[in-house]
Amino acid sequence: MLQADVAISSTYNPFLVALSIVIAVFASYTAIDLAGQITLAKAKAKLAWLIGGAVVMGIGIWSMHFVGMLALSLPISMGYDALTVLLSVLPAIVASGGALFLASRPVLSTQQLLSGGVLMGIGIVSMHYIGMAAMRMEAAIQYNAVQFMLSVAIAIGGSILALWIAFQLRLQTGKTLRRRKIYSAFVMAIAISGMHYTGMAAACFKATKVTNVATMQVSLAKLAISIGVSTIIILSFTLLTSFVERRMVSQTLLLKQGEAQRSQLLMDITLLIRQSLKLEDVLNTAVCEIQKALNADRVIIYRFNADWGGTIIAESVGKGWIKTLGRTVFTLFGKDDIQMYKDGQVQAVNNIYQGNFSDSYQQILEGFQIKSILVAPILSEHRLLGLLCAHECSEFRNWQRLEIDLFGQLAIQVSLALEQANLLHELNTAQEVLRVRDRAIAAARNAIVITDPRQEDNPIIFCNPAFEALTGYSPQEVLGRNCRFLQGYDTNPQTIEQIRNALRQEQECHVVIKNYRKNGTPFWCELSISPARDVTGQVINYIGVQSDITSRKQAEEELRRSKEFLQHQLMELIDDVKEVAKGDLRVRAQMTTGEIGIVANFFNTIIESLQQLVLQVKQAAIQVNVSLGDNSDAIRHLADEALQQAEEISCTLELVNQMNFSIQEVANNAFQAVQVARTSANTALSAGEAMDYTASSIFNLQKTITETAKRIKRFGESSQEISKVVTLINEIALQTNILAINAGLEATRAGEQCQGFIVVAHEVGRLAIQSAEATQEIEQIAENIQLETQAVIQTIEQGTTQVVESAELVKDVKQSMEMIVKVSRQIDELVESISQTTVSQAETSQAVAVFMKEIAKASVGTADSSGVVSTSLQQTVEVAQQLQASVSLFQTGVGS
Repeated sequence: MLQADVAISSTYNPFLVALSIVIAVFASYTAIDLAGQITLAKAKAKLAWLIGGAVVMGIGIWSMHFVGMLALSLPISMGYDALTVLLSVLPAIVASGGALFLASRPVLSTQQLLSGGVLMGIGIVSMHYIGMAAMRMEAAIQYNAVQFMLSVAIAIGGSILALWIAFQLRLQTGKTLRRRKIYSAFVMAIAISGMHYTGMAAACFKATKVTNVATMQVSLAKLAISIGVSTIIILSFTLLTSFVERRMVSQTLLLKQGEAQRSQLLMDITLLIRQSLKLEDVLNTAVCEIQKALNADRVIIYRFNADWGGTIIAESVGKGWIKTLGRTVFTLFGKDDIQMYKDGQVQAVNNIYQGNFSDSYQQILEGFQIKSILVAPILSEHRLLGLLCAHECSEFRNWQRLEIDLFGQLAIQVSLALEQANLLHELNTAQEVLRVRDRAIAAARNAIVITDPRQEDNPIIFCNPAFEALTGYSPQEVLGRNCRFLQGYDTNPQTIEQIRNALRQEQECHVVIKNYRKNGTPFWCELSISPARDVTGQVINYIGVQSDITSRKQAEEELRRSKEFLQHQLMELIDDVKEVAKGDLRVRAQMTTGEIGIVANFFNTIIESLQQLVLQVKQAAIQVNVSLGDNSDAIRHLADEALQQAEEISCTLELVNQMNFSIQEVANNAFQAVQVARTSANTALSAGEAMDYTASSIFNLQKTITETAKRIKRFGESSQEISKVVTLINEIALQTNILAINAGLEATRAGEQCQGFIVVAHEVGRLAIQSAEATQEIEQIAENIQLETQAVIQTIEQGTTQVVESAELVKDVKQSMEMIVKVSRQIDELVESISQTTVSQAETSQAVAVFMKEIAKASVGTADSSGVVSTSLQQTVEVAQQLQASVSLFQTGVGS
């Protein structure tokens, strides 16, 4: 029987004590292992391991303490408060979580180590004494202060030591690591157990009342064993999970390292292959580097022909083995093999005698000294171009999966490199075509501008050098501005509205417009505007082509003015001709330059000659009338004074001689008038010949213009050849675009390693689209050239029509000159008649002289002679009057 307030002696179950120490060792080892696992974990996994590790480690430490308390045996009945027991687990879990967190940090300073150890020690102490408080018995617990402080010190010191050991061993590797962890776990377990049993030793149990001695309940021992076994199972499962996770991480790391090495090797070989874009360099570099990477005896590239035979076009072979470069191998593969390669599969044969090859194929392999072979297809746009083959000639070789995968990826890189080389060749060809186009645009005589209607105010985005030469504006002054700045105050508003309507309706437009240069001078141009559309049909640009037609406009204006001036001169000349035909010799044709001026000069010369002739005839007629008046008086005197006839015969004879002289002078003047009239007629004939020559020149000009029109038509036909080149460029652009799309698809299947090549493929595709758009621009320019050629032909035909009209006008002038010739001939006949009359007068005068001489000889016949003289004089008067009446029709401006 126990007395009250008397200390109760206690005993420990050795088995449970040993079990608690085992649990402490397991918990310590688990803590060290979890510290390394948490350190290696990433992000969310690290947090999960930290929480799980804190719970498991906290439960392990708590289990060790609780089993240690259950190992205590008192001679009284004991029990435990379940809620308090569960509450005691929390300080252990928190302390374990803090320890694992600090042990997994990259750096653990001394201050962090000490502060962490103190907190962990306090947590463990709290766990222990809260568990002690959970004991329910008829006894009170008193603690020895020294031993209590010693237990706290052991807890803090053990925590610091455990934390330092866990931090030091978390990332160590090697064969001795597990041994070190076990040693460290024993040290930590001793520290934890030492703290627990020191705390238990500090406790003194005193009965609160008199009770009978009771034996320890077997159920507490079973509870301790159950908790211990459960804790060991939990810790074992945690260690197993950590081990599996570590193995998985290790395998993953090894795989990543192998993949990284393979990727690096693949990248290095790819970079070496793509250092040159020449096809021969690509092939040679590929086989050499692949041979080094696989350490194979021979690596070749085999190119297929149309019959599925082929030629070895690249080889890298070790010393002592047969060289196969350049050899042609006939059909080796069946349809199944070809389809397998088209599907992108890699064939690895470790032993050619076990590869189920045909006899002919096996003989070829034996002839090449091959024992093991690795074959990968070289594809381009889903077309099988050839094979990449690795040969092992020295011995049979077991191809590894990594080698097969690497070989397949290298074949893909070779395919991409070949496609890139082909694309580069096609790109260079396309760029050469574009350079030719750019040079053609730059060398074009027509000014070309390109605008962007998608931007505000449809600004100019391109102009060629011909535009600067035409307008005087540099590209820097033009780009970003609307074309309306070229227009002036007198630009036709209807033409401007026609252009705006065409732009609003997105249609072509062809106008003739007056613009102004930078220096302010105007110029005329033929403007053709054509919309450029993208693949969706949306207008993305307008292309304007301007042709300077200022010279043509000036020529047309000059021709119109010349025509009007020539018509005006001809009308004046015709008016002058009409007045002369009426007898007015006072008018003169106005002197001008050119052919009409020459005709007018000839006409004035004829009029002046005719005027002089008429004046002379008038003067002669007056003199004749005066002489006839005198003779009339003499006749009257002769009749009245017949007796004085003899005396006056001498005077009469003298007067007759004078009249004879006058008539002779009139005859001479009449002869000169005839000569002048004939000269005028000849001059008019010469003028007619000059007009014929002018008409002939105009006809020759018409032939020249017609020949020019034919040549321009042939130029228009030649410009159609540009369409053939455009068609070829379209085909190249289409093929380039298809290659770019396929290359992008292949690169997409290859993965992230080919992202750069995807960008290149997209750029090539975009270049192909720009090439197609540029081709449409060239085709439009060719069409504009043809349209402009047709417009020039129409203009030339209009010029031909105007030349024909001028020729007809010259014919009219020629007819007027023929009328002048006729008038001159009439004048010639009239003067000839005057000359004949004058000759008759001269004969009559001679007869009078004869009669007068006869009168002088014989005055007897005076009366008869006087009658004859009277009759002759009367005739002379009539002739003189007729002559005077004829010449009185001409107005000479002198005495008229």
